[in-house]
Amino acid sequence: MRKVCAALLVVLLLSFGVAAADYYPEYNGPPVEITMWAWTSNENYSIEEFQKAYPNIKVIWEDFGVHYEKAQTALAAGSGLPDILMVEYSFAPEYMDLGAFQPINKWLDEETFLKLYGEEALGWCSMDGQIYGTPQDSGAIALFYRQDLFDKYGLTVPTTWDEFAEQARKFKAAAPDLEFNAPPLGYALWWVGLVWQSGGKMFDYHDGNWYIDFTNPIAEKVFNFWGELIDDGIINVTMWWNADWYNSLNMGTTATVLNGCWFAEWLRYNAPDSEGQWRVIAPPNFDPSNPHNGMLGGSGFYVTAHSKNPEAAAIFVNWLNSHPDSLRCLNQYSNLPIMVSKRYEEVVHELAVEDSFFGGQNIVEELWHAHNLINTTFVGLPIWSNLDNALSLLLQDYVDGKIARFADILPMWEEQVIGFMKEFGYTNVIIGELPE
Repeated sequence: MRKVCAALLVVLLLSFGVAAADYYPEYNGPPVEITMWAWTSNENYSIEEFQKAYPNIKVIWEDFGVHYEKAQTALAAGSGLPDILMVEYSFAPEYMDLGAFQPINKWLDEETFLKLYGEEALGWCSMDGQIYGTPQDSGAIALFYRQDLFDKYGLTVPTTWDEFAEQARKFKAAAPDLEFNAPPLGYALWWVGLVWQSGGKMFDYHDGNWYIDFTNPIAEKVFNFWGELIDDGIINVTMWWNADWYNSLNMGTTATVLNGCWFAEWLRYNAPDSEGQWRVIAPPNFDPSNPHNGMLGGSGFYVTAHSKNPEAAAIFVNWLNSHPDSLRCLNQYSNLPIMVSKRYEEVVHELAVEDSFFGGQNIVEELWHAHNLINTTFVGLPIWSNLDNALSLLLQDYVDGKIARFADILPMWEEQVIGFMKEFGYTNVIIGELPE
């Protein structure tokens, strides 16, 4: 029996080895040097491992911070983009539409992409059947909460949005000077993500057409839910990503934050005095028997139209974001939730350890659970900057008293976005419906 089991194990390992080899084709070209712009930290560890497997491909990684302005300048000039460009999923369709990327299907076909990253991710990295890159980190939404405040005020961790509202009202009554939750003043990704988290969407792309329907039942339900809490003064919108906001997280004046799972590392760096106080869980749902999740952020690595070495670049972006050796490095040194690749399952258990910043909680397993609740997808509009700015101005109008009811922002936002699409010459826009 032992011999049979051993033989079976050898067959399975050999089969997997063949499959893994198919994921990562040989590079038979001449020695080449490719460049990559990425603002993530410590990508060099994955690069070093990659160059052991592909010694004829040298990768030069450059970090210019968030490089969109630099990339747009190079794109307008017709030259100057690196071989590989890191772009957030929400902005990727805009770059695809502008012709900033080139397809890599020759080296990463759709069948292989689906095996490695899944169908949801295909919408973040492709358009009209053309694959342009690979996804790296997950922006799966999670609820980060202060255990010390929950203990002090007798709160329970919500698993439904009704429970969330109940705990918010309880907290406001007990601690009126503190915030249970403070949604962002702007940051369209957050509001779109909360609709996604409820199983819905507000726009999409399909068969050559852009679809827009902000006032569909799910989107209205989400905006009405948050609108009631905001209109009643139970929670308040606030400006994120500044010193005051980070201080509120550090000093314990905000009890919960809904954000992408990458936010765990942001807390670590920007709220160091709160170590041990935070916990994390998958977000509440309207219907726990049929849970969903969405994304806030996350980025892909795309091969640009300016690359003279697309084969080498395609091989690299695929290896970088799916090979177990790279996933281990990205988790250990870059502290990224690199959960999009299906091969993450091969390493998750060795990466899942107790985290002292989160009071000893095993957050990897919790965030992995949150990521696996993502079961819908869509394509972002190619005017994301305009969409984001429009919402920021509308939210400021609400704060200034120019809009009386928060939920009324939704149809106003839709009207402006439709106007932007027309202004930029998009005639292939279908309004008032969404593809399945």
